[in-house]
Amino acid sequence: MIIKILWTIIGLNVTAFVIVFIYFLLSTDGRNVDTMEKGWMAVLAIVGIVIILLAAIPLRVSQSQFSIIFSAFFAALPLVLALSFWISNHMPSFGKKETLAEVYYKDKIQRRIASAIETCDTVMLPIYIKGQNMNIQGNRVWDADGINYLQFAIRLRSHRNPVFTESANLAIIKMLIDAGSPTTRALAEGILDLPVETIEAILNAGADPNTYGFVSPDPLLFAAIRSSKRETDIAILLAKRGANVNAKNSENITPLMAAANNAGTSKNWVETWRFVLYLLKEAKADYHYKRFDGASFTSNIAAIKEKAAAENVVMPDDFSGVDEWLKQHP
Repeated sequence: MIIKILWTIIGLNVTAFVIVFIYFLLSTDGRNVDTMEKGWMAVLAIVGIVIILLAAIPLRVSQSQFSIIFSAFFAALPLVLALSFWISNHMPSFGKKETLAEVYYKDKIQRRIASAIETCDTVMLPIYIKGQNMNIQGNRVWDADGINYLQFAIRLRSHRNPVFTESANLAIIKMLIDAGSPTTRALAEGILDLPVETIEAILNAGADPNTYGFVSPDPLLFAAIRSSKRETDIAILLAKRGANVNAKNSENITPLMAAANNAGTSKNWVETWRFVLYLLKEAKADYHYKRFDGASFTSNIAAIKEKAAAENVVMPDDFSGVDEWLKQHP
């Protein structure tokens, strides 16, 4: 009876794994997945397979008491983790959670300011920050450097609580910029989420467009190379404000090459070709650069043209503009 139950649980784990894997494939259909996302999904997939095998193999080889206990542990592990996550998010009575202000700051004054930011208190925050040093750094959290108030306000956008409102958060971000909170790392923190106008305000306050990414050591411009109009507007804005358009990332490619690689023939990355055209015509980016293996921007474009022709893909006008520009500037 116990063995049948264990095989049922293992079967459910396999089913859940397959569903998650298919969901990932469907969610990434039509877009090029970046290296970091592919890496994390590969790690999670390997961990999932290992857990399933650790539950199934001992039970298949032997039905001794040790094998049953060993298999039961790994068969139940995914369920226990999922249940723990659900309880922590839906049953706060199991223990009072620390606020994010308490997590990121120890100092009493800093916590008071951070708490006002977290609760979107636009009335008290100006009073709390008046005369305070804005160039502070909070606790190290998850082995990462502490963050200042502006970074904290931006980070809350991905940890929204019941009192969070977009308008109040953006108003607080403006208050902190005006109060002199350091802006460069805040720029990296908010590059994927903040409105273009707010990114521009952060740059106006002195943020360095050549800083590195939020989680990546690559130049920040690479993080802005994405598919939406907002993201393309931000990438162009960074280039206009002095971001190095000939920088190299960890794969030793330039922003031109990265943008072309990401966009490919995908209908979801049409906006990105506007950025590519801007880099060529306005920013005068180096399109002759070749990587050690011979890969170059022009070879990328040739491969994309060939693929589009083979698949009968109608490329956007901006891609045609890129192709025409290259013909005129061999």
